[in-house]
Amino acid sequence: MLGSFVVLYLFLGGCGAGVLLTASLWSLLFYGTRTRTFEQSRAFGALAGKLYAGGFLLLAAAALCLLLDLGRPQRFLLLFVRPTPSLLSVGSFVLLASLLCAGVLAAIHFAAILRAPSAVRKGLEGVCAALATALMVYTGLYMAWMEAVPLWNNAALPVLLALSSASSGLAAVLLTAPFSRDWPLLGGWADALHRVHCLVLALEAAALVAFVGLAALSPFARPSLGLLLAPEGLGAWFIGGFAIAAVALPLAAEVARGVTRTAAPLLASEVLCILGGLILRFCLVLAGSHWLG
Repeated sequence: MLGSFVVLYLFLGGCGAGVLLTASLWSLLFYGTRTRTFEQSRAFGALAGKLYAGGFLLLAAAALCLLLDLGRPQRFLLLFVRPTPSLLSVGSFVLLASLLCAGVLAAIHFAAILRAPSAVRKGLEGVCAALATALMVYTGLYMAWMEAVPLWNNAALPVLLALSSASSGLAAVLLTAPFSRDWPLLGGWADALHRVHCLVLALEAAALVAFVGLAALSPFARPSLGLLLAPEGLGAWFIGGFAIAAVALPLAAEVARGVTRTAAPLLASEVLCILGGLILRFCLVLAGSHWLG
């Protein structure tokens, strides 16, 4: 059964991957535009460095949680020295590669510590985006692959967790960006990020409905689903803490922002998006533990 450190590993890895995916795609698009000014480029370079460094720290914390769960450092090293054909082993290599890529990109962007040609930077950002996507999908596949837990053996679970990771990553970026130097110069890009986050939240809501629907159709998954939804069980956390607070309310706030063209109080909803990703994973693990007795 998954322990608390593995749950944190999956959450931190997913959120960190979401941050890196957002940062790398944003950078590729930003530097691909010809209308950017020198001041905007300087402002984005400072922000991108912070985002890559933040993603690196989140992935490092995820690796630490994995190490703590394994208990002994030598067991952690065996994942790389003697890899096995398992999702955990594949995920460990993807995590390590993502850490290295994020570290180099942070050095390139942040205060120009490391100089690199534009083509090299773009290549690294393309690789970073691919690795981050793989890491986001992996965190869902790791659980869905366990056929012994009917609630997790659900085709919609990898999609739900990947979108949860994307939402958490976007929320972390939107929380960090306003504290960066000359952020108002990137206002147009901020609006685009909010629109993307709105789309991701809408897709996450659809994936949640699909997950619950598929679980309800499985007679083996229904007992765990009942615990997940029951008010006396995990319902307050799963429905209130995740479905409402981390999906429905942020989605409503993003829609309201787009309709009214005003800066709705989104900081609170973005914090809820991040916390909701953690709540989702803990609820799924606790519900799965109920099935195993």
